[in-house]
Amino acid sequence: MDPVQRVRDTLCLWGLDDTIQAFGEGTHTAVDAARAIGCEVHQIAKSIVFATTNGPMIVVAGGTNRIDKRKVGRATGMKLHSVGADYLRERLELEPGGVTPLATDTELPVVIDSDLFAFDQIWLSAGTPSHVLSITPEMLRMITKAQIMAVTEVSSSSS
Repeated sequence: MDPVQRVRDTLCLWGLDDTIQAFGEGTHTAVDAARAIGCEVHQIAKSIVFATTNGPMIVVAGGTNRIDKRKVGRATGMKLHSVGADYLRERLELEPGGVTPLATDTELPVVIDSDLFAFDQIWLSAGTPSHVLSITPEMLRMITKAQIMAVTEVSSSSS
């Protein structure tokens, strides 16, 4: 099934409005997405997949933050390994830039950076590098049954 449709099905299942928007120029990076949407880069919730001994894990963090794998590993008791595009395609049927915990067929462990809870709305990939949706951090937590923790170090670059 199309990943955008999987996200739509998830939104429908939870009784949420379909807030998915398509951007022809793409939203491959947090900066691209913020520019297209007209929001702060930190409101872009990037979803990064890591391989663990228990399978894939998705960590969601603000667009200006860098995920500290060791910090997440200590908090979850798992060792995290970065993955490439082939892993995303084969394990999650998602493309780089289109990763979202709302389009996965299986219940993967999800961790959301506590920094995102400073915003009423965040923007998340809707399954492709060109589709995004707005959602509250709390609703994302509820849908994904995510753990909330400080998982990042703020990047020294400003956006």
